[in-house]
Amino acid sequence: MELLVQPLPRPRDSLHGFVPRPLPIMRPHPGRTRLAGPVLVREAVAADVYATARLHIEHLSVGLFPRLGLRFVACWHRAYVQSPHAVALVAVDPASDGDGRIAGFLVGALDRLAFQQELLTRHRTRLAVRAVVALALRPPVLADFLRTRLRPYLHRLRAPRRVQAVPPGAQPAAPVAELSALAVDPVLRRTGTGRRLTEEFIDRCTAAGAVRVELVAAADSAAAVAFYTSTGWTARRRYDTRDGRALQRFVRWTDIPEVPG
Repeated sequence: MELLVQPLPRPRDSLHGFVPRPLPIMRPHPGRTRLAGPVLVREAVAADVYATARLHIEHLSVGLFPRLGLRFVACWHRAYVQSPHAVALVAVDPASDGDGRIAGFLVGALDRLAFQQELLTRHRTRLAVRAVVALALRPPVLADFLRTRLRPYLHRLRAPRRVQAVPPGAQPAAPVAELSALAVDPVLRRTGTGRRLTEEFIDRCTAAGAVRVELVAAADSAAAVAFYTSTGWTARRRYDTRDGRALQRFVRWTDIPEVPG
């Protein structure tokens, strides 16, 4: 397997002074896939969100958000693109005849609590309007939402968790990052694309000072569980959602020591 290096562009801001290192990209033997060249992994921009939303809905159907449709998911992805507390990455298919077709993506929060607070302030109205329209157009999804999720969502909106002020002289606790969504088109699977998207995200979490990264995957997806287990993630608590879906929480520690809170 040939190892190529594709440098990433400089991030849209200088968060924590971090500049990504050149990103190694794995290219398998041409006889095994249709790849025509190295996969390009870059930061997502606003123009990418409908492509990433389509991938999300087609290949990552866990949870409520994919059921709300393309416009809602694109609006949610745009929040990651715009936030200084989040990262959005895309993988471009090298066999897309020069049109830059996006065949993989990752969105995640560098600081989960800070990003959640931003969602509930800066993006709340736009997301709420998209959600109301989507639910109105999808009566079965609306019925499930009213039965299983209305109460916790109202509680979250009324009493959002806030970033606690650090007392004078005290050392702030390191943030916890969260990998929110990762999907790769079947044409790029088993090429190292998912691993490279994940490693780039972990590097950025480390540079942002996160002590650990967490994610949730479908417990009944053998492929997802095998992927995260083989790429350094540790399975933690398994639980069922309100609509009966089994989920598995994973955690991965960065190189930053945790400060007791």
